[in-house]
Amino acid sequence: MKLSEKMTESGIVIDAGRTAKTKDEVIAELIALAASCHGLDEAQAQRVLEAVKAREEQRSTGIGCGLAVPHCKVDCVDQMHVLAMACRHGVDFKAADGEPVYLLFLIVSPENTAGPHLTALSSVARLAADAEVRQALIEADTPARFLEVLKEAESRYA
Repeated sequence: MKLSEKMTESGIVIDAGRTAKTKDEVIAELIALAASCHGLDEAQAQRVLEAVKAREEQRSTGIGCGLAVPHCKVDCVDQMHVLAMACRHGVDFKAADGEPVYLLFLIVSPENTAGPHLTALSSVARLAADAEVRQALIEADTPARFLEVLKEAESRYA
């Protein structure tokens, strides 16, 4: 599975650090974006927010190297949604390495799926393991450029 196939330009936030400054604000902004991009109503968005926060309470999804992958599986969506955000100023995400997070991917999957959800998580980790790819995604000046960088990386690592 290619992440780029699960994403749209409208689901990508460039330089969010100007508005969202905390972990909770970043998560809320990504979920609001998911709601507007994918037609989630207020109750569905709230359910996603609760599920992501519950996951974060177990262990931060800030996996290190400036990357976080907040994610959840919920019964109120019928397909996977992947959104992304670049925060050039960094956000304290309580990441495993203690460093700020500059790049986030939100993955929301139907509750009854396991394989595709894990595949998406591993795809993010594989692509973002390349420091040049991470930096190019963070520095992308438009959502179109972000997707272009992502697709180029996917073609190298597929």
